[in-house]
Amino acid sequence: MGERTLREGRPPSTSAAVGLAVLATLLWASSFIYIKIGLEELPPLTFAALRYLIGAIALLAYRLVRYGAMPPQVERSSAKWLAALGLVLYTFVPAVMFLGLDEVDTVTFNFVFQAGIPLVLALTAGLFVKEPTSGWEWVGVGVVVGGMYVFFPAVPEGSEALGITLAALAACGIGASNLLQRKILRDGKTAALDATLIPMALGSVVLLVIALAVETWPTFTPQTVMLLLILGVVNTAFAFTIWHHAMRTLNALHAGVIASAQIIEVAIFAWLILDEELTADRIIGSLVVLGGILIVHVSTAAAARRQRRDPDEAPRAHDHPLAGAK
Repeated sequence: MGERTLREGRPPSTSAAVGLAVLATLLWASSFIYIKIGLEELPPLTFAALRYLIGAIALLAYRLVRYGAMPPQVERSSAKWLAALGLVLYTFVPAVMFLGLDEVDTVTFNFVFQAGIPLVLALTAGLFVKEPTSGWEWVGVGVVVGGMYVFFPAVPEGSEALGITLAALAACGIGASNLLQRKILRDGKTAALDATLIPMALGSVVLLVIALAVETWPTFTPQTVMLLLILGVVNTAFAFTIWHHAMRTLNALHAGVIASAQIIEVAIFAWLILDEELTADRIIGSLVVLGGILIVHVSTAAAARRQRRDPDEAPRAHDHPLAGAK
């Protein structure tokens, strides 16, 4: 079933789409805060699995109410890529993300995570989806690297080094999932909602099985239940839904700029709510990295415009970049 077969209705206006996208990124940024709080009581793998399982159930309920049908059977050629996406984005990424946030402060983890995504895509897009990185995109990547140098004036050690390594692995997972989503959605055979719901359901179940094998089942308190419901229903199912709705109107540049703001949003949330330190090095490094990411987005948008003028030119890899932690 292609995207056109779903009764989507009229796309939102530009101002409404921007508002929806900003709301989605604020929800995703707040996810880091909720995860950090929840990790005080919940084991990381179980916490991650339940968050995305609840999100998948909520998305399925939304699909049944909105479209009156279960997700359709997918073609075999698409099924293997949907399964790969589920294992990468909803098994591997949540596992290393929640484990990493258990080892390092929220601002540092998010910084490495957000900065690592454009680096991974720049290095892999040309190899795996035949969409090479342009010169200006490499400039943006260089600025990102410079910002990371400012952010880390000293070489991390101990648990901080472990947390940073896990953040980098999460960024690699997001980069890989971007390429998988690009491959799945580019042929138009699978609806965007189903390309989210099916992998999320599969990946969360696999992660829950792993969690049950290696972790002790936790005792749930009213606070942890509330955190799981907020993360699963609001920050996952609802945020994904309004983001996809906004993407029907926003172009790649608009979406990318809004999504990249999380590198600042998370830092502010962590400072206000978790009382994590926000030093001058962290502020300057974050702003430099944000500038590098924006250069990548601007270059990508320019390449997309050229491709529309010249259909024979290869499409770009980052047309709809993921918004960091979801």
